[in-house]
Amino acid sequence: MPPKRPIEVIQLDSDSDDDTRPAPPPPPQLGRDAGGSAAAGGRLDDDAREEQEEDAALALAIRLSLEEEARRTAAAGGSAAGGSAAGGATSTSSGGGIGAVSDRADLERQRLARQRARGDAAPPTVKVASTSWGPGGGGASAGRGGRVKTFADLLAPDDDDDDVAASSTSSTRPTTSTAPSHKHSHRFWRGAVKRVPSKFHPDRDSYSFADLIGSRSTLQAAVVSAYVSEPEWVVSHFGDETPLLLVQARLEGDSQPALAVCSLKPNTFRVVPKERLSGPYPGVMHTKLMIYYHDEYMRVVIPTANAVPYDWDTIDNALFVVDFPYAPSDVKDPFKNETHTQFSRSFLQVCFTLDIPKRFVQPASQYDFSASFDVRLVHSTQGKYVLARDEKKGGGLASLASAVQALGFAPGGTWELEATGSSIGRYTPAWLSQVLGACAGVLPSSYFGAGKGRTAPPQYPVPPTGQPVRLPIKIVFPTEDEITGSFNGAPGGGTLFCPVKTWDAKGFPQHLFHRGQSKRARVAAHTKILLGLQKWPAGAPEPKEHGGWMYLGSHNFTSAAWGRLENGSSGPTLAINNYELGVVLPIRAKSAAELEQKASDLVTFRRPLSRYSPGERPWQQERFL
Repeated sequence: MPPKRPIEVIQLDSDSDDDTRPAPPPPPQLGRDAGGSAAAGGRLDDDAREEQEEDAALALAIRLSLEEEARRTAAAGGSAAGGSAAGGATSTSSGGGIGAVSDRADLERQRLARQRARGDAAPPTVKVASTSWGPGGGGASAGRGGRVKTFADLLAPDDDDDDVAASSTSSTRPTTSTAPSHKHSHRFWRGAVKRVPSKFHPDRDSYSFADLIGSRSTLQAAVVSAYVSEPEWVVSHFGDETPLLLVQARLEGDSQPALAVCSLKPNTFRVVPKERLSGPYPGVMHTKLMIYYHDEYMRVVIPTANAVPYDWDTIDNALFVVDFPYAPSDVKDPFKNETHTQFSRSFLQVCFTLDIPKRFVQPASQYDFSASFDVRLVHSTQGKYVLARDEKKGGGLASLASAVQALGFAPGGTWELEATGSSIGRYTPAWLSQVLGACAGVLPSSYFGAGKGRTAPPQYPVPPTGQPVRLPIKIVFPTEDEITGSFNGAPGGGTLFCPVKTWDAKGFPQHLFHRGQSKRARVAAHTKILLGLQKWPAGAPEPKEHGGWMYLGSHNFTSAAWGRLENGSSGPTLAINNYELGVVLPIRAKSAAELEQKASDLVTFRRPLSRYSPGERPWQQERFL
């Protein structure tokens, strides 16, 4: 392995040409609550407001649980054991703090006060390496396999895998950031869908937060983006010499610059993406993304998990991971990389949309992205986008439709959708028709506009007023008995949201709901998956190829995440409240039976699905917590 090149130490500033650099700010209060400043723009609809309130509760629940774990650990092991940032606390108490949430506003204010008290002292000036972070020179570039062809490829054994039996500690969080892992040698040249570890179901196929980082000896720089994070736990996985950027949303009362020094370790920074909507609930930065630059490869991870221990060992989560080999080039502009695919080009655009400094993006000019041409990156960027000129700029429904369209499935047939997430929205008939259209590759601009009959794709019309939705959509969400019967009981559902008022609303499509049973028995799931399968009517000619796709990422099945179509003063508009990110991956099969089997193998929930029985209700935490 070639050694790291010497690095030039410089001060990190923003991408502005202004040479004026702000003085180092006090320690940033990393994370997010429901408040925050807002830029000029549009307003949030009721569905988005409800989702943001739920997200704020999620953040609070996780943080309170983590604080409770830390206190218990300190009491059990003494101040020395309790002070280990890397070790965290035993995960068996993860639900305790969640169940104790009775007055969220007061508890959040108390938490912020404690955090501010801990951060009174100003940190020292922090330095960071220049763009010479890039991969080490002189060594042979890593090899790579073929493109991602089908989900069967994603289930193939990891490249460079060795047959190591699962250990009893494989599902626990690391007690030291330097703990070795045989999985550090694994490479994912073709991309792979993996699960995070579960302390309830230990196995050798899952990948922990530390596993995914890889070897610290070859790590040049890292980026970790999440809606909810435990910064002390995140930074414990990295050495002081490693430049680390945390991408987060702004806390209420946080007035620091968007790009700020983080005092938790040297060479550590945080950036806050712009808020592009106004109002008391402008939406959230919900993107979950990890980037690791190594000497001989670059790794991109898109998880459904937040950057907190609870999401990486207790509740069920999944991820997409792909590696790109080092390919030295004289080109320094990452956008001019000659190996670009839709995935890599969109990835770079997302980085700049999130205001990630150029010094954390520029090294991408030195890697070969060509193997990702059959993977589609989909995103949502907060804001309002006029369909006539900016349809694909904001992403959301348009990004999903473009991704499905580009995969080149046979025309015709009917698309069926299975959707799971951690938050349930207020599903209107029009929005359900619109999202199903996107899942079939129908761009919003092809049908949406002012006038009667222009609210939904003609293939999926809106039913007459008062009539129930009759669309091939199955919403996958756990029932009350699934959560109360889980290993963590009711507290295990503290990060899953389906408000009572939403479920009981007149016209809400309760008939579309199906039980959300994870393949990991008695474990609540936080995964966010869309499964689209193309079906052909009985008696129709057999197609040459049976097709489908799976989305995995941060998007919940809500209009706040995917956007809503409006007729604004500038014309038909797609309004998006959140920053989101995920991937669409193709499923290709020779028969309908093979397609079903591949789909069942890849998703994290049990198939075939079971519709709610009469009287069954979805998990609604306000009825239990």
